[in-house]
Amino acid sequence: MKLKTTLLGVSSALIMLLPVTVVPCAALDWKTRELSFTTAPFQTTQEAAFEFTNRSDKPVTIREVTSNCDCLSAATDRMVYSPGEKGVLTFSFSIGDRLGLYQRRLKVVTDESPDPVHLLVRVEVPELVTLTPPSVAWSLHEAPSEKPVDLEVIPGVTINFTRVQPTSGTFAARLETLEAGRRYRVHLKPPATTQPANAAFRIFGRALSGQEVVVSAYGNVR
Repeated sequence: MKLKTTLLGVSSALIMLLPVTVVPCAALDWKTRELSFTTAPFQTTQEAAFEFTNRSDKPVTIREVTSNCDCLSAATDRMVYSPGEKGVLTFSFSIGDRLGLYQRRLKVVTDESPDPVHLLVRVEVPELVTLTPPSVAWSLHEAPSEKPVDLEVIPGVTINFTRVQPTSGTFAARLETLEAGRRYRVHLKPPATTQPANAAFRIFGRALSGQEVVVSAYGNVR
């Protein structure tokens, strides 16, 4: 019984002597580190902000804010944040002619930690027009007859397409209106199918709000 008590005492002493590792908490407490958006038709930029609070007992200085894309710019409302002070990091994503899902990151470097904070901006840019199919093909020596590509404008948007222009003068194309502002059909035709050839077909339209809209279909002989 005495030996058991002694061993317990030694074990307790060893536990007390073991070093305790304290993991420091980041001074800036971010409300969220990810933001997601779906843009509206003809929207040119997506702007929003990440919110944070200095939870430490010391001032925190923002040393640097960078992004992994020229399309995304960001800045904080000030450089130094006192204990308990709230702040915002505003950003602007330039949409331009981008379509689809884009994920871009911001890196925030402060004076209180060697590890930067990474923020994720996720932007979904829907297509205004669907093309079915987006490309057509002819086999070698197949009859060079017309093949259609159907265009359909998304609900809630009106786009009047007026002309189609092939990038290769040897291909022919004509535009048919099925429902003005909503549905169109482009008929594509190669000059011949005796040898490989390809072309893009740019289809030009204009929205009711005045913006020009250009979509492309593709044809090839293979």
